[in-house]
Amino acid sequence: MITLTSSELMLLQEWLCERRRELLATLRGEYGDLAGARPPEALGSESHPDETASRKAGEELRDALARHDFHELQQIDRALASIAAGLYGACVECGEPIGYERLAAAPYTARCVSCQSAFERHRATR
Repeated sequence: MITLTSSELMLLQEWLCERRRELLATLRGEYGDLAGARPPEALGSESHPDETASRKAGEELRDALARHDFHELQQIDRALASIAAGLYGACVECGEPIGYERLAAAPYTARCVSCQSAFERHRATR
């Protein structure tokens, strides 16, 4: 049984949609130059090793952030699909309601606290 009110559901859906728009904009290239390194074409063949290392670190950071944002986008898309199917707010493991407070903190969460804890313990032992 899902215990969210229609206004709670609407607020969560609005947050999910807004966050989705933000992530898509970011993934389309709004990361900028995170490490402060110049773009590769500006470095030339005589760039200092520190500049090369800084550029590489920036690229690795951008890649890690993009992976994180893409993963969050996938979670949001699953939550929005769950809303459309009328299943949002139910734990994917046990089917019990996920409390509004938990959903307000992380609207794309798919598990109740108990199942998420068990999931993380299982993942840590693998």
